[in-house]
Amino acid sequence: MIHTKNLIKVYRVPKKNKRKTLKNFLFPSHEDKIAVDNISFDIEKGEIVGFVGLNGAGKTTTIKMLSGILTPTSGQITANGYIPYKSRNKLSMDIAVIMGQKSVMFYDIPAIESFKFYKDVYSISSNDYKERMELFIEKLDLNSILNIPVRKLSLGQRMRCEIAVSLLHNPKILFLDEPTIGLDIIAKQKILDFFMYLNKNFDTTIFLTTHDIGDIDKICERIMIIDKGIIRYDGAVKELENRDKYKIVEIMHEKDINVNEILDGIQNQILESQRYKTTIKVDKQEVGNVVNNLINNDKIVDFNINTLSLERVLQDIYINDQGESS
Repeated sequence: MIHTKNLIKVYRVPKKNKRKTLKNFLFPSHEDKIAVDNISFDIEKGEIVGFVGLNGAGKTTTIKMLSGILTPTSGQITANGYIPYKSRNKLSMDIAVIMGQKSVMFYDIPAIESFKFYKDVYSISSNDYKERMELFIEKLDLNSILNIPVRKLSLGQRMRCEIAVSLLHNPKILFLDEPTIGLDIIAKQKILDFFMYLNKNFDTTIFLTTHDIGDIDKICERIMIIDKGIIRYDGAVKELENRDKYKIVEIMHEKDINVNEILDGIQNQILESQRYKTTIKVDKQEVGNVVNNLINNDKIVDFNINTLSLERVLQDIYINDQGESS
């Protein structure tokens, strides 16, 4: 469905020059900035793939190349059989690109008018249009907001409409760039449930970038981690979570105690320290010893043992990669 090989994108940007001379103003120098650095991956039909990384890692640039908005500096891309930047018009009939902070609807008129406009743009038949609108109204709860001007909608209401209007032509591939940014828990869950419904019932391929790791955990089985334009990990979310050998222990205790004294030499990393609560990371092999020490101490009020969260694993990867590259 999506295939990339040795994909590179280099931007030519003005070089910062501390000397503000007339020559530098008239003839500014430039430098190359690598946004995407020789990445290769394949995504099969019906996959939901999470694509994560820090700001500036290359996420949005990759999406723009995959969807034909940007031309790569070098490398190969095909999406549903098309080379995106060469066949953008044809590919646009098979894909949708939804960006959380970009709007495709008309701001000052009722939302329904945008749906009618895109019906004509994509030459959607009246029967297909009716069928899809019924689906959107049911799954995204649009009935009460379609006749309200877009500018008067809440962020959650607008995003539900944005998603629906972007999917009106029933695309085979869905590129999502921060689709739930700024949404409350209820609005976010409704939208994520809808993406899962599309994947299950229409075999829609979904490529999701987000800073909200909870979104990845909920709907993705596969995750790619990009850092400084390079893919650091590509595999199953579950394997990524399980590959770390640590557990998280939350310890509730009386005020101002030294947890390390209670642990009696057990190696650990303190992640958070408060007056009545300390959170540590310990090797799985040491959990039994930690529990014994906590149970036998009358200053310990309670404790919880948790698996390492996906967010914490990603933080460790970023920290390790930065350490290796320095």
